[in-house]
Amino acid sequence: MNKLSKIIDDLDENELELIKRDLEAGHIEKLINQKINEKKEQDFNKVCPVCQTPIDEDSLTLIFGPKGLRRKASFCALDCLQYFVNKIKAERAQGEDRLVSRPIIRREREP
Repeated sequence: MNKLSKIIDDLDENELELIKRDLEAGHIEKLINQKINEKKEQDFNKVCPVCQTPIDEDSLTLIFGPKGLRRKASFCALDCLQYFVNKIKAERAQGEDRLVSRPIIRREREP
């Protein structure tokens, strides 16, 4: 709160009134939430999940998963993104094969 106090001390009356209106309108809360989300995104995925290379700002980001459980992954290059997507496709296909290849067989009881 020390930094904020110093900033407020340096403002004149008109600037304080404008900030007060923004505060009452909820604009400051939106701005703070936006900045927090930006900081989280900067800290998120600092390394590529495929090759473990440090990621810079020019990364490729994929948001995936079911609606209630979204995940986010950033990749250093297109080939890592493609590898990741192909791996997911293969796992899904293998999962579907398991469901199809194992039919349920019911034995009727002999009298």
